[in-house]
This record gives sequence, structure tokens and C-alpha cells, in this order.
Amino acid sequence: MSTIHTSSCGYKVRVICSFIVLSSSDFPKDIGSLEITDGILSPSVKSSTIYSKISAANDLNLAVKKDMEEKGYEVQTTRIATNSFTEYCDTSDTSDDALLTSQISLIDAIISSLSIHFFSLGPCKTILQTSKYPLLILPLSPRLSLSSTIAACDLLHAQASARTIIQLSKVPSTNGLLNFRYCAQSTTSLPHAPFFPSAYSESARPSTIRLAIGLENGFLANEGLALCETLDDIGTKFRDLYSERVAPLVEVTSKVVQGFEREGYTLEYVGIDTSLNPSLDKGGSIGSALESLPFVPSGIGGVGVMAAAAAITTTIQSLPFTLTGYCGIMLPVCEDYRLSEIQAGEGRKYTVSHLMNVSSVCGVGVDTVPIPKDVRFEEVAGVILDICGLAARWNKPLSVRMFPVPDLGEGEMTGFDSPYLCNTKVFSL
Repeated sequence: MSTIHTSSCGYKVRVICSFIVLSSSDFPKDIGSLEITDGILSPSVKSSTIYSKISAANDLNLAVKKDMEEKGYEVQTTRIATNSFTEYCDTSDTSDDALLTSQISLIDAIISSLSIHFFSLGPCKTILQTSKYPLLILPLSPRLSLSSTIAACDLLHAQASARTIIQLSKVPSTNGLLNFRYCAQSTTSLPHAPFFPSAYSESARPSTIRLAIGLENGFLANEGLALCETLDDIGTKFRDLYSERVAPLVEVTSKVVQGFEREGYTLEYVGIDTSLNPSLDKGGSIGSALESLPFVPSGIGGVGVMAAAAAITTTIQSLPFTLTGYCGIMLPVCEDYRLSEIQAGEGRKYTVSHLMNVSSVCGVGVDTVPIPKDVRFEEVAGVILDICGLAARWNKPLSVRMFPVPDLGEGEMTGFDSPYLCNTKVFSL
């Protein structure tokens, strides 16, 4: 196989994510008496099952990354996700949270020692968990992410998540960005999606480490959709280009996973999330790619977008690869140059309702949307209910990630100081 370089393939590997299954028995028996120091691990920790699983997953990630980079691909991040932390940490009703805090702190010390910067603890499953644990856990470390799974029509759980989103935005010295590492997602969201913060592992087969990949492919999207004069062209010209460019990467990934060996573990490649995912660069915007289509005459928020999104989603879900995750169109407002530019400009805008409409025919939901500091929790809960209702009706994975912005109202410009976000104007709900 010939070497393919990022400059010519039109994408970067946004994430290599390994998935592990943890249980309470994986922690060292002396967890309650350990003095946990960031970067310094005791012998009992290094000999524990939890350290073994995390380090094995990290080694698999690094092996895949090394092979990809040797063949010319640019890899942005490696990550690890687990089953729900409520299945392996102490979340009992009688707990005073001391043990859970020690368990989470130990995980963070392990991943710090291994230079792992992204680690998903999986979802909260109940109203009580959603109300309590994001606020307890996320301030402990910038490396940790988690989510809440919410059923359609579950008003009380949606309201709990909404209150948590608002409370997270008020944590001091965070500029409201703890919500970057938290989302509410539908119960139709399946395990082994590589994108954070929704990523989580199934609970079965605890000795199996699974691996998935996702791309930053806005340049490829712009190149491929520029070939399309009709909707039918998306299923032929765009599909052929996408398949041709990505097939070598999929082959590299699956071969490395198949050839990787670690005593006591079974390794499994679970697929690629083929979602169109923007970069922060001007030429990598999914918004711009959609606007380039001749049958989207009025741009984002106008007619033709849903038809284009439906055709693109059908196409990328039909690619000849093992698929996992959303496999849709990602329109994260603060991670897409053109989407943030439109909202920040003086001309025609789009709304949260527009984003939800597009989600009905693709993915991912409502993502990285800045909202006013004084937003009512009922409004945020309404968005969550709408998204989870859509997801349940059409049996698809969708999520909500919104940022109430401290000190800002509707129409004011954000000032995020983050390498992962563009700035734009605050939306109304």
C-alpha cells in the first residue's frame, strides 16, 4: 500500500479511541488508604487490574497511532472510554462520596502518568446521578468527560440535565467551559462511538479492548461536495471519493489491531465513525461545504439543507467499512469556522430549531451552541427533550452540548480562550 499524506487525503485522524470495561474489583484493595499524587503511582496501583486495562488500551492506541503516522497520516488525539462509571465506582445512596472521589482521582493519576489527555467515564443513567456527579467529577480534572443518557419524554431527567448544564457554567475560573466535557444524549446512542463526550463502552466482555476511529474531514467534504451538481451525485461522485480516500486508513487500523497482542486481553476493531466533522480552519468547514451545493441556494438555515444532509447521511452510512458511532453530519457551531461566522455576522442567521431540523435527517444533534447566562432550565430541558424525542422516533444517536456563557446575553460575542473553539454570538432559545 502506498503512503498517503494528510495534505492529499483531505482529512486528519481526529481520534483513536480504545474502549475498556471496568469493575469495582479492578481497583487496588487499599484504595481507601492510598495517598494519591498526580504522576506518582504506588506499587499496588501499578499491579492493579485497572492500571493493566488502562495501560493496555493506551499501548494499543499508541501502536495504531505510530503505524498511521509512519504512513503519513496526521493523528490529533488518542483517547480511552469506559462503561458507565456508575458500574465500577461507589455511587451507593449511603455513600459520602469519599470513596468515589478516591476512585476517580486514582483513574486521573493513572492517565496522567501515561500522558492520556482524554478519558470518558461513560454516562450517568438516573436523575440523581445526573444531578450530582458531573458537578462533582468534572472540576477534578481537565482530562475527564462524561454524559447522561436520557429517554424520550423523560421530563424530570431532562430537567435535571438542564440544571446541571447551567450549574456547570457557573463553576468559577472555567469560563463556562466545563460543558465542553459534558453532554446529554439519547438512550438510542450506542456504545463505541469515538467522539467525546458521548463515548462509552458496553459492559460485556471485560477482557476485551475495542478500538474505533473518527476523522476531521472538512477539507475532504468540501472537495467531494464541490463535485456534486445534483443530489444523485452525492451518492456517486462524493461516495466514490470518500471511499477511495478513507479505505487505506481503515485497512491500516484494522491490521494493527488484529496484529496487536497483550496477554489476558482480546483486541477488537469496532469500526470508523464516518461522520463529516469540521476543522477550525476556513477550508475545513462543513457549513461551507453545504453552502457550496447548487441546491442549497440560501445557505445554512435555508431551503435545500435538509435534502443535502439526508443524501450525505445516507451516503456515508452506506460506505463499505465497519461503521460505528454517529455516521452523520456534525454541525458544532463553535467548532466550525463558517457556522460561527454566520452567527456572528449581520446577515441572515440560523437558529437552534434549524439545527434540530437538520438533526432529524442526520446527526449529531445540537452541539457547542453558546446560550445566554440567564437561560431558564426549562428552555434547556426543552431542547434536550426535542433531541431525545427525535432520536427515539427515528432510532438514531443524537446529543445536546450547550454552553451557557457567563456574563453574556443573547446576541453578544463570546470570548472563548480555547484552541478547540471558534467565537460567535450567543443564541437565543
